[in-house]
Amino acid sequence: MSEGPTAIERYRQLREQISSGKVRSLEQMHCTHLTCRPGCHECCVNLTVFPVEFYAILDDLRLAGVTKLDFDREASCGYLKDGLCTIYQVRPMICRTHGLPIAFLNMDADEPEMSVSFCPKNFIDADESIFSEETTLNIDELNYQIYEANLRFIEENPQLQLAPDSRICLSDLPLYLDQQVAKKR
Repeated sequence: MSEGPTAIERYRQLREQISSGKVRSLEQMHCTHLTCRPGCHECCVNLTVFPVEFYAILDDLRLAGVTKLDFDREASCGYLKDGLCTIYQVRPMICRTHGLPIAFLNMDADEPEMSVSFCPKNFIDADESIFSEETTLNIDELNYQIYEANLRFIEENPQLQLAPDSRICLSDLPLYLDQQVAKKR
């Protein structure tokens, strides 16, 4: 087993770096072009995450004393209540980047090229020349870092019998949380 932080600790460090570093910087840089506000939730959907992210969120909820989660299976994202995220403090990495200009390698083009994506409600009057390496979040790089933490998580937890490409539905959090509470009884 390698030295250093555990996979979940590494994920938490990455989450903090992204949230308080790059995301905050991009929010400040692009504040005049971002329309995202509390109650805006069109980007929110039920999704899957890597196991390292799922178990970090589960552990964060447990550490916060959360013993029960409501999940609405009919909603676009079951953790929305009155348009607000009920797991906001521990939300997945992708949710932390909604609305921001995201750079990614477009493999659908004749020649692979960097492309930028963002919420269609944002950057309405912006000139595309504002997008550069410094003014966007490289989502491929972020996903690679999460993937590396996930590989370490799989190595640290062989009993879970996970494959490197395993994903877990975030909608399963209430079930796993209930199981943890039941084990303590």
